Amino acid sequence: MTLGISGLGALASLADYRPYFLGVAFAALGYSHWVAYRHRRGARSGGTSGRHLGGPERWLWVTTAVVILLAVFPYINPYVSQ
Repeated sequence: MTLGISGLGALASLADYRPYFLGVAFAALGYSHWVAYRHRRGARSGGTSGRHLGGPERWLWVTTAVVILLAVFPYINPYVSQ
């Protein structure tokens, strides 16, 4: 599937809703981090201090970095008009 000039124009019309999309994205990321790192009762008696990042947690952090990069992109790119 290719996105032509008319498709880019359609996406540009959603620029007014950007704050709402960012709010939903950050709320979803916050919930995902909460679910991934919440302490489970009775799972371990010794605590979770020795836990390393597994596959899902690593992808969650990569996704978080991509969302932050896309959120600040219009402010760091001089060619994007506000």
